[in-house]
Amino acid sequence: MPASIVAIGDELVGGFTLDTNSHWLAERLRILGYPVKRITAIRDRPKEIVEQVHRELADGEVTHVFCCGGLGPTPDDRTFAALAEALGSDLVIWQETRERIERRVKRMHEAGLLESPDVTEGNLRMARIPAEPARVFKNRRGMAPGVVYEASGKRLFVLPGVPMELKGIFTEELEPEFLSDGSAATVREVRFTFAVEAKFYPLMRELEEAFPDVSVGSYPNFETKELVIRCLGTDPKRVDAVIELVRRRSELLGMVGDSR
Repeated sequence: MPASIVAIGDELVGGFTLDTNSHWLAERLRILGYPVKRITAIRDRPKEIVEQVHRELADGEVTHVFCCGGLGPTPDDRTFAALAEALGSDLVIWQETRERIERRVKRMHEAGLLESPDVTEGNLRMARIPAEPARVFKNRRGMAPGVVYEASGKRLFVLPGVPMELKGIFTEELEPEFLSDGSAATVREVRFTFAVEAKFYPLMRELEEAFPDVSVGSYPNFETKELVIRCLGTDPKRVDAVIELVRRRSELLGMVGDSR
């Protein structure tokens, strides 16, 4: 059940902020059995958001789409409005989210963090979401909600861009309810020190033909002088067979690796 990630934000494509959310999500989704097919970073432009969402929903292979970022209180946060257009929905005030924002603003005022206990227009923007969500997540660490929609036979998840909020919603609310039926892939590695990557070319071509169901990649690290041969697949026995071949053939080349 492949997934895709759309990271939204001028700060991401402008090189100001490192997209740690996509890295974290890709790892979690792989472990849960929803390997990521594609990660796309786009600007906070409504037209571009609509176009990218339409591309994701039109992909016949992808079953779960994750949009991250652009849900905040300022005018440059345009994701919900763009999604409403993409889904052909109206923006509505989600009352439960509004009430939660009101309680949070009141607590922040009582703690001396805000001058007024009144909900501002900026606060209210975060409670305006496209109509008919399948579920609205609470977000215990912030004000912007997480939301999931059923569209084109897929699940479209919308999450805040603040890493702490995204991770909280994902692990506490989203994952247990929506991602518990996946089948995680098996990952095995052989690590070599001072190995020449090019020497593995004939073997990897052979493995591609003999084990098309197992993904085999080589990943050199020039700082640590380490080379990792990583194998990933749904059948643990097939993955183990590939790793064993890598180990045996590398020994014939005079290289001994550490299997993991």
